[in-house]
Amino acid sequence: MDALHIALDKLIRDDGQTLNSYFREVKVNSLIENTKATCHFHCLNLDGNGRPRVDALIEFLKSKVVDYAIPRKKINEAVEYFNQTKSTSKIAKLASEAQRLFTRLANSGEGGEFILFLFAEQFLKFPQIICKMSLKTSSQMHYHGADGIHIGVDKDNKRLCLYWGESKLYSSLSKGVAECMDSIAPLLQSTMGAYGAETRDMQLLESHLNVDDPDLEIALKSFLDPDNPDFNKLEYRGICLVGFDLKDYPQGPSQININELVALINAKIERWSANVQGGILKKKLDHFSMHVFILPFPSVKSFRANLVKALES
Repeated sequence: MDALHIALDKLIRDDGQTLNSYFREVKVNSLIENTKATCHFHCLNLDGNGRPRVDALIEFLKSKVVDYAIPRKKINEAVEYFNQTKSTSKIAKLASEAQRLFTRLANSGEGGEFILFLFAEQFLKFPQIICKMSLKTSSQMHYHGADGIHIGVDKDNKRLCLYWGESKLYSSLSKGVAECMDSIAPLLQSTMGAYGAETRDMQLLESHLNVDDPDLEIALKSFLDPDNPDFNKLEYRGICLVGFDLKDYPQGPSQININELVALINAKIERWSANVQGGILKKKLDHFSMHVFILPFPSVKSFRANLVKALES
């Protein structure tokens, strides 16, 4: 497992502290009582004038579309072409291709899925193992299946961990938690046999592993093959992101600073944690290891609309 862990670490796209420019940590690694879930609470950072950095976050997301939506092998081909020719044409084409994969639907949840990808790779250090956006049959439809699939190694238990990802953006936290747990429950609770979205995703992993190391690909496929004894060392886990509206964000410049905003959010964490616990227990997910990210927005609706607009340009 140590060699596998090292190989997976090499897949992580890590910008160091860049994410901390846009997201402020409020409380992380908070255990949810009577479950195996760990909760992470963040908020959007404020600029020097005390304004939420929503527009800056959208521009940052736009700069990361290739990492999120294009398989590593295609990225490597474009980089190799640049190294040989010094032309960025193929890299530019990948950026255009990635932007076209995003839906233009007003109620799209792809922004939340995008942030979930960044949190999984850069905060948790779990690399993306299937590039679902590249598998869409139409940019105006959502991919059916998990919102993301990431992978990690539990060195203590000697297991390979497949992390099913689900993201929900709602005006209400309680609605977002309920819908998120509804969506992830069948993915975690499934067993190989019943044919559903998780089975289709497992089949896609056989032919669309987002890795660029042939030896790693062979090793991973042994864990994904139900006929291989290594499959018994594969554990399903979950990563959730719930985004929702929060009125505590400043509505104009110089109203509150980031420390005051964090204090306001900290006062709500106990109640929010109880909400997450209730959602997990209701769907009988308490025995599954999960990471749950809680991320309030000034306006989920506005974030969605502005991201769609930015990706059209």
